[in-house]
Amino acid sequence: FGSSVIVRSMAFESCLASCVASSEIMSDGDAAPGDAVIREKFRKVHWVPLESNPEMLTKFACSIGMPEKWEFTDVFSLDLLDMVPPGAVAVTLLYDSSRDPMRKFKAQQREELQKAGQKISPNLKYMRQYVGNACGTIATIHSLANNMEAMGIDAASPLGKFIAEAGSKPPEEFGAALVDATELHSASEASAQGGQTAAPEATAEIHNHFIAFVEKDGDIYELDGSKVFPINHGPLQGSLLETAAKVIQSKFMSLDPDSMNWNMMALVPGEA
Repeated sequence: FGSSVIVRSMAFESCLASCVASSEIMSDGDAAPGDAVIREKFRKVHWVPLESNPEMLTKFACSIGMPEKWEFTDVFSLDLLDMVPPGAVAVTLLYDSSRDPMRKFKAQQREELQKAGQKISPNLKYMRQYVGNACGTIATIHSLANNMEAMGIDAASPLGKFIAEAGSKPPEEFGAALVDATELHSASEASAQGGQTAAPEATAEIHNHFIAFVEKDGDIYELDGSKVFPINHGPLQGSLLETAAKVIQSKFMSLDPDSMNWNMMALVPGEA
């Protein structure tokens, strides 16, 4: 992957308002039916953002149902993937989604996929983002929801109940359901207060954005709640972590080489 290094930043996730200000959120003409109505309904709903560090995401994930034998861990460099414990089932990426190279590429990618279409596994769990500042929360939910069985997440846990109630709904309804998920909201807010830097206000506009990568039925998917659809990046090439690193290098970092604001984490089994 060359000499690209993931710079560990204490930057916070982006709020929905900053995504709307950029081209990350689809225009009303491109969006799924009812999307604009849902976005307007929840326009003023914001949560305190999660800080981009593995301790915070692990704390939040455990509080909603993740078994304690699992944890998020830093990926410090694309050249040092062997330092990450084996068995990653999800990868998260924090990056500045407001920069011009990323905005232009995402607009082009959206147009191409809308014309050509793509294969989407019916087993994939994907939700839209309507809650401001919740992309770290949503990236965590995406990571867990697509690995419920493999991770042994209890159906009676807050996440288990949320997925049972809303996980089979269309992405728009699934995302809208998060607004009323009081247990998940409380857990996210409590975790956000325990970071290494002071948590900003819930309505703060921040341009860094969390997304997740997971495997489903042999393909790797980019799950970004600010998009109308998930992105299928094709079959795994090696492990999930190796494949995600290739996608991040080619579809993100190489497109914006001047940016130093990248943070990557992996969801892995912890040490016994």
